[in-house]
Amino acid sequence: MSVETPLVSSRYISSALTSVGNVRKHNEDAFLSQPEQAHWAVADGMGGHFAGDVASQLIVDSLQMFEQQSHVSDSVDLLEDILLQTNRKLLELAGDDQKIIGSTVAGLVLLADYYLLYWCGDSRIYLYRNGVLVQESVDHTYTQGLVAQGRLTPEEALIHPERNVITRAVGAADSLYIDMDIRNLHAGDRFLICSDGLDKELSDADIAAFLAQRHLPLEQLTQKMMDCCLQRGGRDNITLILIENPAVA
Repeated sequence: MSVETPLVSSRYISSALTSVGNVRKHNEDAFLSQPEQAHWAVADGMGGHFAGDVASQLIVDSLQMFEQQSHVSDSVDLLEDILLQTNRKLLELAGDDQKIIGSTVAGLVLLADYYLLYWCGDSRIYLYRNGVLVQESVDHTYTQGLVAQGRLTPEEALIHPERNVITRAVGAADSLYIDMDIRNLHAGDRFLICSDGLDKELSDADIAAFLAQRHLPLEQLTQKMMDCCLQRGGRDNITLILIENPAVA
């Protein structure tokens, strides 16, 4: 298990953990923690494909080049450029023999009064605000597409045999589409970025119950969440990052 010591940069607090889990032999997850840039991300290499760990690590290494720009639009352009370049590098690594070296990505950048989120695949970003948990990202999966079309209910999607099929990933195709959005940041906001190994073991209600525990330091809270995932089976690699915008700056 790899542990990151909680860091405080300006007013933001963060803590991260990753684990191979109880079933897999290799950890194909990777995470980025750049408190000095108020930037965090999780990448989950595509299981069953060639070198998923190479893909996730390359994404994280590339995102380390990001620096916040004076204009938000420039920050958006820089992130998009970095991920497009990474997509091209992964396609070059894969070559022409039908291999896929791909990975999901989900990231968060905190600004003065706003937050920028971006994602591709089924790694998730959650916001906990005023006692309410909201999944800020929308899974790029086959079943989520069926839910959006009204052909499946969210409950049916949870048990669908193709629930793990993702429809977007960095390195999976020549064209890369990254979802990005900018939203208002509030004092006391808590964010969770995670690979799907976490939401396979914890429901939204479970996650909300954990994030409500404001009496615990973030490093203890991340450890409790990881321990719970492992106790429930740890069927996949698990990575989680908690970030807090304190109520008092």
